[in-house]
Amino acid sequence: MKMISVTTALLLFALPAMAEPEQPQIGPGRYEIWLGITSWPGLSELEPLAAGSFDEVGLGLGAAFHTSLKRYEHSEILAGVDMYIGGTSSNVGGIIDDLIARDLYLGASLKWGLGKSRALQLDAGAGYHLLDMAQVSTRIWGLEHQVWESNRLGTFVGATWDVWAGQPEKTAGLSIAFKVHFVEFGTVYDEDIFLEPILGPNAGRIEGPLYLLQVGFSGR
Repeated sequence: MKMISVTTALLLFALPAMAEPEQPQIGPGRYEIWLGITSWPGLSELEPLAAGSFDEVGLGLGAAFHTSLKRYEHSEILAGVDMYIGGTSSNVGGIIDDLIARDLYLGASLKWGLGKSRALQLDAGAGYHLLDMAQVSTRIWGLEHQVWESNRLGTFVGATWDVWAGQPEKTAGLSIAFKVHFVEFGTVYDEDIFLEPILGPNAGRIEGPLYLLQVGFSGR
């Protein structure tokens, strides 16, 4: 009778736990690769000497890796590196082709993962931007001419949602993020005139935030 009572008590204790979905094993590190859509108001507001303007929307490709610094019951602090390369087209005509703005970013960041599965993360970081404007031929591979370049330090804040997190036995899947980069590049002008000026002596200043929407794949 005593054995039956003990067995019954164990079953009553175990049944609620068995009914809960199995949580994924959270690894010590997090990685991600993504495609992005950028919006840079300061870029589209430039007024080059040549006719035309930059598009309001650009595209980017990036990756990141973070490792766990401190883990709590329902949150986690991670630190790591972020990198991306982005491009924004224009109809600002040159001798070779229309101008394109290219942004290369490399920086460090912290992520604060919230909840038992750490599905929602708040992001903050700082890093190095290298921005240039160049005529890049779409007809002859490798033919290009750079007319302006600048590099600056900047910061960003944002949030990430790992859609896969919290699903039973899931350790990788869809990730969506929105980030705002704060960086100022100053005055844009022709540094190297190729036959005729394109930007002119002062096409305006690139200031204000860069908005970035990321959709990609992440895992632990």
